[in-house]
Amino acid sequence: MEIENWFKLKKYPHIGLPITIKDYNWAKKYVMDKEKIKKHSFLPLIHKCISQRKFRPDKTRTDKTKTKKRFRIKDKKDRNIFFASHIDSLIFSYYNTLLVDAYEAYISKKEYNNSVVAYRKIPLFEGAENNKCNIEFAKEPFEFIKKNNDKKLSVIVADVTSFFDNLDHKILKKQWTKILSEKTLPSEHYNVFKALTKIKYIEGEQLFNSYHRTMIVERGLPNSSKKSIYKRKEISKSHYFKEKKAVAYCEKDEFIKNNLNLVISKNNKVGIPQGSPISATLANVYMIDFDKIVYKKVDSIKGYYQRYSDDLIIICEQEYEDEIIKIIRENISSKNIANLEIQPKKTSVYRFENIENTFKGFEIDEITKIPNFNKTLEYLGFSYDGQKVLIKTSGFSKFYRSMIKSFKKSASLSKYSKNPDKRIFKSKLFKRFSYKGSKRKLIYRPSKDDKTKYLKTKEYNWGNYLSYVYKANCTMREINNEDSIKKQTRKFWKNFNHLMKKHST
Repeated sequence: MEIENWFKLKKYPHIGLPITIKDYNWAKKYVMDKEKIKKHSFLPLIHKCISQRKFRPDKTRTDKTKTKKRFRIKDKKDRNIFFASHIDSLIFSYYNTLLVDAYEAYISKKEYNNSVVAYRKIPLFEGAENNKCNIEFAKEPFEFIKKNNDKKLSVIVADVTSFFDNLDHKILKKQWTKILSEKTLPSEHYNVFKALTKIKYIEGEQLFNSYHRTMIVERGLPNSSKKSIYKRKEISKSHYFKEKKAVAYCEKDEFIKNNLNLVISKNNKVGIPQGSPISATLANVYMIDFDKIVYKKVDSIKGYYQRYSDDLIIICEQEYEDEIIKIIRENISSKNIANLEIQPKKTSVYRFENIENTFKGFEIDEITKIPNFNKTLEYLGFSYDGQKVLIKTSGFSKFYRSMIKSFKKSASLSKYSKNPDKRIFKSKLFKRFSYKGSKRKLIYRPSKDDKTKYLKTKEYNWGNYLSYVYKANCTMREINNEDSIKKQTRKFWKNFNHLMKKHST
């Protein structure tokens, strides 16, 4: 049975039992029925705040920690994610496919088609099966800089402030209608639009507490490998939901009867929930007019423009630098175009020029124009100084921290396990953090009709962080003329073995 790409099953717990592959037929019929969607009552989203820590050196302090390392400040960034119920998520996913088709049909006729790259399936080359990722997207502006190394260039990198949280609902509705080639939003689309703009949500922890820290979990039946049942069980922390196979906070009827008082209405005129299947596409739809205006101006001065979601990069000759920055800020803040904001601190300006017969890139202060030769262009996780493209050191730091944390967890689990020799389980560590798990490959599974045969699936073993590093090295070799990125990993294997030895004893 061929299943559409929009039918993506979610495993997170929500209100109501999860939808399974057995529900495909009725779910498809319901989601594709316009009359049903016009009247569909969307359940509240479940809110979760994800904190991302960034470690920065504090150069003002002279004291050191016990490990004699420089003291570091923990800079925390919060991301508010909203999860839709299982059937609502399928509706958003289906309408996302409709919007993607409409957006691609619209933008394919526009001259700025190749400038908008995020959340789109753009083939590596015409007729290719594989699509570009952020590595190829980052390579394009770097190549443009290298090809124009006989000029004095300015590179403006800007980041829209709280992008998804500040999308103007009136502009969003106007652009949504435009790409559908309608005078007003069709009723079924309008109901989806309302669900995304008139946000109603519940704090997951509050709903969890309202059921005395119990969840509906999935449990297997004795003597049966396929059948399972759902029962309510106590779980000490929400951190253990996945481990305990939690599938729902409560049934839908149960929620309507007992928990409507927990629903929070934002009553906001701006912002859409980040995390829904349709949010990414709407971000591109929203920026249609901005992309058109900026591309037209940059193209007129033979420059380069690319926007990756809320990150944009513009390359031009230095004489146009101030003019371009002004155009970006004026149009992003215009109430008729984007009604958003780019803060000066989120705008970085770099220059590339020949200095002592070497083509160099460096940052400058936007106001004083004072150069900082120690800072080079950073974009989509890469840095470029005019000579070499490298992966930002923060990416490797995050990988190392994840590796250390996983080794500590494995050591703790082995210590308190029933395994007599208390050895850590090494296979998963090798797969996640070494070259042995870096190979990407298609997964084959035994045929149901003939167990001796293996059939292709749509699943992949995506490898690990080293897979990404090796791909980046291969892609950027054309600019670097050597394996510069691969050289950045020369200490990986040594550090991995050091941790393995430390936690195996």
